Amino acid sequence: MDADAPIGLIAGRGALPIEVVEEARRRGRRVVCVDIFEADPALQRVADAYYAVRLGDLGGIIEAFRRHGVREVVLAGKVDKLPALRRVRLDAHGEAVARRTPDYRDTSIVGAFLAVLETSGFEVGHQARYLGHLVPGPGVLSPRAPSEAEAADIQAGLRFASRIAALDIGQAVAVRNGTVVAVEAAEGTDEMIRRAGVLSAGVVVVKVSRPQQDPRYDLPVVGPATITALGEARGTALAVEAGRTLVLERDRVVAAAADADLALVAVAAAARDADV
Repeated sequence: MDADAPIGLIAGRGALPIEVVEEARRRGRRVVCVDIFEADPALQRVADAYYAVRLGDLGGIIEAFRRHGVREVVLAGKVDKLPALRRVRLDAHGEAVARRTPDYRDTSIVGAFLAVLETSGFEVGHQARYLGHLVPGPGVLSPRAPSEAEAADIQAGLRFASRIAALDIGQAVAVRNGTVVAVEAAEGTDEMIRRAGVLSAGVVVVKVSRPQQDPRYDLPVVGPATITALGEARGTALAVEAGRTLVLERDRVVAAAADADLALVAVAAAARDADV
């Protein structure tokens, strides 16, 4: 990795791309940003170079990075799968990705995409390389610890969520009294929480990584919007995996959890793995 070359950032929606730029700048690195899906307009101001590239125009991404001598590429931000599939138009490089993809699972699509980047001469870096400051260690993050009943639901949720993550269905579940109320699918965690709230008050939400999570993309993320959704759904607790989850704006998250009397805990990965 050439420390003098700029970092290439492939940006989607949300706060993560800004976090990458800010951390890279703290390290004295320049950032070339390619916005592929509804990225924060502030990236045009904070990045050293900015390009908006149509989703599916992989050749445009490669060209932008090569123009600036990029060697290391980082992915950050959300691409909503269903809207993305409806609007995508593939160039020749994108068609190559499609031919490599056996199905439309996230891991298949992104894995093929990264393979094309790597064969084009780029190193795709781990997200935690620039986002490690957002990854919590094990412990209670909120002022209130989970109750005994919530702790039991967290353990049940870890088992359930691990199984759906292994099937690449989703990474989160909502549990009440040991029973699954809702399972995350293509809609995302926050929408799953809202759906669970319609079905039952008092749910506990557990979010995990995939068993073979690729650290280059799609680490589980929670943030203020997650806490807001859980409070509005009359939920009581949120558990994530320590060392494997990104917590955005942690001070705001902890304050919002306190205001809503929610328990927020980062569970050691070994506890999850022991229950699988």
